Amino acid sequence: MSSGLNKGALAGILVGTITAAIAVSVGFTIFIMRKRSKHRTVSRKSLLSRFSVKVDGVRCFTFEEMAKATNDFDDSAEVGQGGYGKVYRGNLDDGTAVAIKRAHEDSLQGSKEFCTEIELLSRLHHRNLVSLIGYCDEEEEQMLVYEFMPNGTLRDHLSVTSKRPLNFSQRLHIAMDAAKGILYLHTEADPPIFHRDVKATNILLDSKFVAKVADFGLSRLAPVPDISGTLPAHIFTVVKGTPITTRSEECTPMQGASKSTHKRVLL
Repeated sequence: MSSGLNKGALAGILVGTITAAIAVSVGFTIFIMRKRSKHRTVSRKSLLSRFSVKVDGVRCFTFEEMAKATNDFDDSAEVGQGGYGKVYRGNLDDGTAVAIKRAHEDSLQGSKEFCTEIELLSRLHHRNLVSLIGYCDEEEEQMLVYEFMPNGTLRDHLSVTSKRPLNFSQRLHIAMDAAKGILYLHTEADPPIFHRDVKATNILLDSKFVAKVADFGLSRLAPVPDISGTLPAHIFTVVKGTPITTRSEECTPMQGASKSTHKRVLL
């Protein structure tokens, strides 16, 4: 009987030890995960705080707000797709219609780079540029929120199947609007932005058919001038954009070919 008690006690001690070890292990794991999560949150907040002064007027949205605006990114809300990611039409709580560009996983940037892009885009204010309203950078997601353009892209109206074909006067005004937007990017933005992908799908039309240039971002930003004020030469030597809109002579790197080449092709 004593032997039975000893075996029972030993089994109890063994079970208790294993249970305690598991509890300690689980507790330690939870502690580490919370610590890392807290560290990431603090790091992100501290990073964004550095840009808070520079991005006045640009709203920071939560992932929950973006999901709600798009009915959880329903396929019916999708209005386009590009190299950056998918574009959704959304409606904010106040009824404002917006276009939400949700980055593909392979398009995600580091938080610092993403904040830099937001800060730079927030400086751009022109009647003929699509306005940045806000952004979302959480839950491993990066999104840019723009004003919604109800009449779609210029390409939609140039198609032979278009329900609302453009007359000559409208086409002329759209060309002038686009030219003004591109001129602003090239000569007045700080730093200058060389779009280099001007095409009909990147010219959007508002409710009054005012044209606004879209799809410009960090990948097309000219490097900030150095202390001497000289722009690095390589900003003019990399051919970017959609091949169909690039003329054959533009495939050869040329100094200074930055302002009007794609605009001429579009016209």
